[in-house]
Amino acid sequence: MIFAIALFVLATTPAAQPQAVVPLREVVYKVSSLRTQALTIETYGGSVANDLPEGNGSTTTISHEPQPTAQRTAVLEEGTMTIDVVGIEQNVIRVNITENFKNRPTARTYSAYVAPNGLVRFDNEDPSPVARFLLPLFGTNFAATETFSTGDSWHVDLKTNAVDVQNIFTIAGQDGPLLLLDEHETVKLTSARGMNYLGTGKIKYKPSLLVPIVGDIEEHGARSTMDSVNEMRTTVHFERVSDTRDTTPTPTTAK
Repeated sequence: MIFAIALFVLATTPAAQPQAVVPLREVVYKVSSLRTQALTIETYGGSVANDLPEGNGSTTTISHEPQPTAQRTAVLEEGTMTIDVVGIEQNVIRVNITENFKNRPTARTYSAYVAPNGLVRFDNEDPSPVARFLLPLFGTNFAATETFSTGDSWHVDLKTNAVDVQNIFTIAGQDGPLLLLDEHETVKLTSARGMNYLGTGKIKYKPSLLVPIVGDIEEHGARSTMDSVNEMRTTVHFERVSDTRDTTPTPTTAK
């Protein structure tokens, strides 16, 4: 899901090859994401002096305690995402991602490598939230459980000198050929300027074709210092609308 910072260099990644004319597989999703940020800054340690004019043209100095400042931003992206599988080597798949979002005048295309367990390396420094959350689910060994029974779970973790990511997927039930997955993730950064994240998700996944069908994911990050609080929240929804390897209709809700 989140893997907001789990962008790594695959030891087994093959050298880049020319893009295939015909993808091995094409999956199209209807997607949306909303990112919000709230930054609050306070000033401590005394008053601030302001010089104010008096009626006779002279000035007087008045001290006051500054009020906290707050900045809030929101970015909404919605449209379609096309994932083309263009190569596979040693179970590492290479994909091309094409995003057609309403808030952008033109489509954006970039590539990524997906390791068997779902760790992803993008060739773009700023992949969309949807791509970051969706691509790990395409790993060839993503559903790392033998029985596919309710209660089975597996980890997709990453630990480096900079970050510790622990992600647990649990089978909450089944809907015909689909697994109902609950996801819980913790991201801890060692950098003093980093932000820690908690994430949850509900996903319908089709193990027979190694493909996510529909999902709702939420990520919350927070960082506090002596004089500021910075909070970020991202919500993502995706639902598959076409797949060249699967023409079977599937449910369009992850609940």
